[in-house]
Amino acid sequence: MTAAPETSLLREGVQRDAVTWYCYLLLGYFTYLVSIQGNILPFLQAELGLGYGAVSLHTSAIAVGIISIGLVGDRIVRRYGRRRMLLVGAIGAAAAAVLLVLAPAAWASIGSCVLFGLLGAFIPAIVPAVFTDLFGERHDIAITESNAVAYGFAVMAPLIAGASAALGLSWRTIPLAGVVMGVVIVAAFFGRAIPENPRPKESAATRLTPAFWAYWAVLGCAVAVEFSVLLWAPAYLERVVGLSPSGAALGAGAFFAAMLIGRAVGITLIRAFDGRRIFLAVAATTLVGFAAYWGSSVPAIVLVGLFVVGLGVSLLFPLTLGFAIGAAGAAADRASARVMLAPGLAILLNPPLLGAIADSVGLRLAQLTMPVFLILAVIAFAVAEMLARRAHSASSS
Repeated sequence: MTAAPETSLLREGVQRDAVTWYCYLLLGYFTYLVSIQGNILPFLQAELGLGYGAVSLHTSAIAVGIISIGLVGDRIVRRYGRRRMLLVGAIGAAAAAVLLVLAPAAWASIGSCVLFGLLGAFIPAIVPAVFTDLFGERHDIAITESNAVAYGFAVMAPLIAGASAALGLSWRTIPLAGVVMGVVIVAAFFGRAIPENPRPKESAATRLTPAFWAYWAVLGCAVAVEFSVLLWAPAYLERVVGLSPSGAALGAGAFFAAMLIGRAVGITLIRAFDGRRIFLAVAATTLVGFAAYWGSSVPAIVLVGLFVVGLGVSLLFPLTLGFAIGAAGAAADRASARVMLAPGLAILLNPPLLGAIADSVGLRLAQLTMPVFLILAVIAFAVAEMLARRAHSASSS
């Protein structure tokens, strides 16, 4: 088990050089392109005359691409290098967005989403490993900061969509804005040296530890909790709480605002406190928020609960990602790729699972999947900590 950094080191933070900012911005650019799906799919559905089943395949296509990179991405990166594959990820994601804009039919738009997942996912599959080599035990700070930056990009998606609608611009403006972001970022940092894996042979020969896979399970559950809110909060506020459609859409923004605030504040928390204590605290915060969100019929209390849920959920992903990469040791490149399987599977499986439960027992009871996933995350976390301690004891003896 990698020892937790001392508080003094955490307070020092990380030195944000050009490579760090390149990684931060690339991750934000990728997150923006993922986040625009909800803003553009209704327009795509109307323009191409698609049914709901065909529309849902776009998100599934992205997930299939992400899962593929999670399975084999580390081998490709080991062969061609991090710098080259980050460029492939950035340029490939932009090309996929352009193809989506030009798509004349569903086969082309779905194919562009597969391409986006296959190429764009190299960015989040490489960046955590780069942080590990740059910052060592302080990689959790860089991961949290990068996720805060990424969520800032995600918030731009509805803002750009709203501005485009207000100005009478086509929905194509939304993905093309992402293309411009990618081109500017690549141009600004083109030629910048990216640290390659200093121990490629050792990394290839090192197996991922049981503790890593336990943290991986935590990560999957954390993403499932987040998606449970993202997918169903607007409908829950409208159909169960009784808000108007516009009020429900506005109210759901409480979750996004809390996520952004939580990740920004989380940077300071992780510098000052041990990440494992923070994890347990934010898990408890999420449960408290859910109790208000689900247990009340008063709109004001429900919205406050949703905001508290967002504060708690905001740090689950970056914290767990840091734990998993730290538990991987010399196999950081492989771990950085494999962790992509967790969000990929969540994106692929969570929507149909929650939809089936809602159809069976109703939307209100379906929301109970949130605390179930959260409790499973805490159980997996406890198992991961136990496995990590055993591995540390074995290596010390």
